[in-house]
Amino acid sequence: MGVHLAPTLRVLREEINTRWPHRDKASDGWIGDAAHQARKSDHNPDGDDRSVNAADFDIDGIDPLLVVRQCIAHPSTQYVIFNRTIWSRTRGFRAARYTGSNPHTKHLHVSVSHSRALEDSLRPWGIATARVSKLGDRTLKAGCKGSDVRELQTLANRLGAGLAADGVFGPRTTAWVRSFQKSRKLAVDAVVGPKTLAALRAATKPPPPKPGPGRAPGSRTIRAGSTGEDVAYVKRFIGTRRCGPPGDRFDTTTESGVRWYQQMRGLTADGIVGRLTWAEMGVRVTY
Repeated sequence: MGVHLAPTLRVLREEINTRWPHRDKASDGWIGDAAHQARKSDHNPDGDDRSVNAADFDIDGIDPLLVVRQCIAHPSTQYVIFNRTIWSRTRGFRAARYTGSNPHTKHLHVSVSHSRALEDSLRPWGIATARVSKLGDRTLKAGCKGSDVRELQTLANRLGAGLAADGVFGPRTTAWVRSFQKSRKLAVDAVVGPKTLAALRAATKPPPPKPGPGRAPGSRTIRAGSTGEDVAYVKRFIGTRRCGPPGDRFDTTTESGVRWYQQMRGLTADGIVGRLTWAEMGVRVTY
């Protein structure tokens, strides 16, 4: 058999592509380059059946921590590396600092077992059906990880926090939460519970829209090429970091921002603001 990606990793790749069909694949890869070939690496073909037992997946447009969570629960996985952290079967998949030369901040790496039964396994990884944690589902504090932490960081950035929306409640996120709580005269404990979350939502709530005929938020489906106050509302809601400068035109940047929001909320990422996306934004649908 010629050089090929291990079947279990092909299943993983297909599930990731199914859940996030519009994801960026620029940092994807599996076959080793010259640097990998010069050393022992799972990116190099096996000596027995020529399988490659490692794959890299670009993190732009996916929920990387969801993928990590599903990978470390799969029997074929040997280790996962992402954002300077490694989860290895030899350590019971406890998170440990990764000190390799590549920090894996633009992609995540998955290596699987060289056992023929495990590398050839077609067992699902559960990516397509895994539940996405939403902000408010649980109390957040230092050490938490997940899409709800990333949503928290995204809201914080609307207030100028300048955090990396990486889904990790680390020291910078902790410091910002303390600062926010102090500014709102809340208990300064760096724990995002109901009171802190309510204050954060109030602080980041877009101003009331100016309704107009057929243009009030929730009154129609909008997409690339649409214009109006409802478009301006969506851009304000998602924020300038993802949708670009304020305005009432639904351009390609707006579409990209809508796809990002839909992916984060577990919706179909089609870049179109229809009934489900309006409802997820908390807007009353009137059509």
